[in-house]
Amino acid sequence: MRLEKRPLPDAENTILVHNIAYPSGRTAVRKGTTLKESHLATLRELGRQSVQVAVLDPDDVPENDAATALANALKSDTLAVSRAAGGRINFRATVNGLLEVDAVCLLALNMIPGVTLATLAQYSVAGPDQAEQDVATLKIIPYAIPQQDLDRALSIARSPGLLAFRALPADGRVALLLTGEPAVHDKLKSDFEPPIRTRLTRLGAELATIRAVPQTEQAIRDAAASLAGSHNLLIVAGQTSIMDRADITPQALTEAGAEVTAYGAPVEPGNLLALAYFPHTPVMCAPGCARNPAPNIVDLILPRLLLGDRLEQCDMAQFGLGGYLK
Repeated sequence: MRLEKRPLPDAENTILVHNIAYPSGRTAVRKGTTLKESHLATLRELGRQSVQVAVLDPDDVPENDAATALANALKSDTLAVSRAAGGRINFRATVNGLLEVDAVCLLALNMIPGVTLATLAQYSVAGPDQAEQDVATLKIIPYAIPQQDLDRALSIARSPGLLAFRALPADGRVALLLTGEPAVHDKLKSDFEPPIRTRLTRLGAELATIRAVPQTEQAIRDAAASLAGSHNLLIVAGQTSIMDRADITPQALTEAGAEVTAYGAPVEPGNLLALAYFPHTPVMCAPGCARNPAPNIVDLILPRLLLGDRLEQCDMAQFGLGGYLK
């Protein structure tokens, strides 16, 4: 593609580079327009003798055609795409789900001249019932890109997992196990149940069971083992947060047959989080901030646990960049 200043008689079928306005300020001919005789007539009436235009080379692909080809390579059953306009196409989640992006492939795609793909943050939740429904926007910057650059972009776009959107399960059953002195059980329930139920409902899961037990290894062990067998996820919240990997709750979970995979997260609010796994059920030991509806570590972890992801300490460590949620 070449940019040229051409006299009007030679500008037909080229692309206008800049907006041109009437004396009133209203746009007469919009940038990106492929100039036809009617547009040239308007320009002549405005006293124009020449115009800045883009001239496509034989192997150039117009912006909307290039964007459409790339979008078709990236879309999936859970992502719908808008019509191309000005070289831009947006990706919208058709279900409630979790965005996963191959950062290496995304970087490679965005290194191709004229091609840009911007996404929500890694592991963002989006969908019809969420705060966001659009998850990404694709933009071809110039009015056309060479076919060879488009071919390179298409090769990367077809890489599995570049732009993946995993639908959240619609039948998740969650148990909430509250631990503490019997005198505070009612308060624990009133503190933790509403925000946790709200979060789960938004993600399409059901808070099916709430149980409160004394903060002893035996009581937590027995309750956790029982609840894990009949729920997709177990959330444990207590009178005090877990203060060490050797604390009562991690020890009780280990005795019940779970494996503790992570303790502590570089996220504020939410440093005192622990994760464990029974053979078929993840366990989130929620810190005290779980009783607060404001964004915290629970919002980062909960969708992935509902999807059955196994998270280790290294997964927690990666939350440090951007983990200061306040």
